[in-house]
Amino acid sequence: MNGKKTGNPEDQAAFLLAQVGAQAAQRFAAALEPLNFTPPESGILHLLSRTPGISQQELAGRLGMHASRLVALIDALEKRGLVTRAANASDRRIYCLQLSSAGFEALTAIGRVALAHNEAMCAALQPKERKRLAILLKKIAAQQGLTPGIHPGYRRLGELSDQGKS
Repeated sequence: MNGKKTGNPEDQAAFLLAQVGAQAAQRFAAALEPLNFTPPESGILHLLSRTPGISQQELAGRLGMHASRLVALIDALEKRGLVTRAANASDRRIYCLQLSSAGFEALTAIGRVALAHNEAMCAALQPKERKRLAILLKKIAAQQGLTPGIHPGYRRLGELSDQGKS
């Protein structure tokens, strides 16, 4: 050793963020299973509710993922009657995406799961502590260049399946 302190992982903010983040992601995915949704699907439904009529291309850009990878996710949501595609009036090659009424109902159920998940994950904190933690995490996310409300995991969707195809 060169005499520098390396620190214990359990005392380092980056490790704690990774540890809690992994736990939160696993628990949220498990909480969505009874609704037959994955976290990526729930995120797409949420984004579509905030941006009705968005094109597939623009949605892929906001999520930071390749448009061809998004198509399969949208196909599955459309097949379940949760999302509709409509031709763009000015460019028929572009599809505009919207939630169907069933999509809004599903999003309401997902929202209840998300609130319960947030309560469970933050149960150890007082309301003022929760607010302060959210402020600090937003500050870190901004410094890291993360897009508000978009999970960075979308960038990796499909990469694992693509790796075995070479």
